[in-house]
Amino acid sequence: MKKIVVLILTVIILSLTVSCSQEASKPKAKKAISAETKKKLDEVLNSRGFKGVVSLTKKGDTFYTYVNGEDSDGKPLKTSSPMYLGSVSKQFCAASIIILRDKGRLSLNDKLKKFFPEYKIGKNITIKNLLTMRSGIMDMVNEGQCEGVDYNNSEKKNIKAVKKWIFSQKLKFKPDSEYSYSNSNYFLLADIVSQVSGQRYHDFVRENIFKPLKMDSSGFVEEVKDNPPWAKGLTRGEENDNIVQTGLSNGAGDITSNCADMEKWMEGLSGGKIISKKSYREMIKDYSPESATRYGYGLERLYKDGVGHFGVIESCCTLDYINEKNDLCLFAASNRRSTQSYISSLPMLLLKNLINPYAYGRDCSDAASRVLHLSQQG
Repeated sequence: MKKIVVLILTVIILSLTVSCSQEASKPKAKKAISAETKKKLDEVLNSRGFKGVVSLTKKGDTFYTYVNGEDSDGKPLKTSSPMYLGSVSKQFCAASIIILRDKGRLSLNDKLKKFFPEYKIGKNITIKNLLTMRSGIMDMVNEGQCEGVDYNNSEKKNIKAVKKWIFSQKLKFKPDSEYSYSNSNYFLLADIVSQVSGQRYHDFVRENIFKPLKMDSSGFVEEVKDNPPWAKGLTRGEENDNIVQTGLSNGAGDITSNCADMEKWMEGLSGGKIISKKSYREMIKDYSPESATRYGYGLERLYKDGVGHFGVIESCCTLDYINEKNDLCLFAASNRRSTQSYISSLPMLLLKNLINPYAYGRDCSDAASRVLHLSQQG
């Protein structure tokens, strides 16, 4: 009798193993969460009347989306709606620098005198100082007004005007002695990418990031000038003084994207598809332990050992968040600036419902283990 039982159990285990193997060979189905968990996530966003889009992925699979609100034309938002990333763009610029570094085209210890010989006061600032916000350079957005920048100027002319302003300012502190967030750092990094690669910065990003990751719905602020539906609330020219001039946000806040493309970006960046995993580890290291902001290269440490960045540009605010330990990625964007403080709290408010414990249902190995456990009991 025992032999028959053992034989039957063996057949069941083998059947499960074959079934699991067949399931593994099929295209991955999108994972689902329980109705109870979805309700909790919805409540987090509904309780504050969040207007915008939210997407959560696990191991590259989207398992939760939230959409509420209208675009600038009064049409319902969609997860495919283009959103302005603001400072979330900085991680794309940082990755561009790392791509060039890993190809041997530059060193993070290169000093700015190599790229900007006219910048006498900042000649000994390094590329790494720019990446880590430890340069001491004044912020061109929040600490001054660049003269000569105009909506009707060419990109080249605006870039020249911004550099002239940056190079005329005193440093706030000795390079690498402190942390201080400055958009100017990433504006200069974008210019360095252009100098080293011989391409316009945006062309470099398209070719080395958007194209390999198939981010087909991503672009740049400059493009909204020729796309009126995108432009409202951000760049509308003379009829609106809410203007982001061409070239001004290069490297620091220039990218537009949507949920699907940002999922590709977060997975690609952390998964070794754009830079090596070793280089990614370097990007997310905290280089300012004395500061409350744990900043790396275009990414900062956030809730539960995740990393990401917040972004604000005119009427829009965004957040991306990568948690490798739990294989979770979060993207949230709103076209209402009033949600800025709330969107920064979303990693904690949403993920506390998902992290520890986190379950997606039956696993094949678990099923086999349960059969073995029953045989031992019998």
